[in-house]
Amino acid sequence: MRHLALTLVAIGAACGGGNSNSDPVAFCDALSASLDLVRNPVITTEAEIDQTLLTYRRLGDLAPLDIADDWAVLVTNVETAAAVVPNDRDSIQRAVQQAYASERSAVAVARWVNDRCGYDMGPVTTIAPHDTPTPAEPPGVTDD
Repeated sequence: MRHLALTLVAIGAACGGGNSNSDPVAFCDALSASLDLVRNPVITTEAEIDQTLLTYRRLGDLAPLDIADDWAVLVTNVETAAAVVPNDRDSIQRAVQQAYASERSAVAVARWVNDRCGYDMGPVTTIAPHDTPTPAEPPGVTDD
């Protein structure tokens, strides 16, 4: 069940606190070195859980201000999933709720990484659409 909960983390995508001295190039370089782990974590042992948490937190320390808050939400997502107690419905539910709550941040981080680092974070699966909707025209309004 822990594996299932951590798989939910992968759905959420990519860690930590960000600092005012962060450097986008350093973040992109560090992300490049950990891209496979961030995109598709293989989490079946306690050691792999620990490595994933460490990677997300280290990247969080480098997160540029543009995405620092969103990255921190993703770190919380990983931490919540890592704390899942198998067969404990409340624990599992907390992880699921955190995964849903982190959707907007996952989308924002994936876009930033694509735009600034040039890396595709892979599909970010969400329940609710997070694109900005096109405003509707009021009835009777034309572009004449």
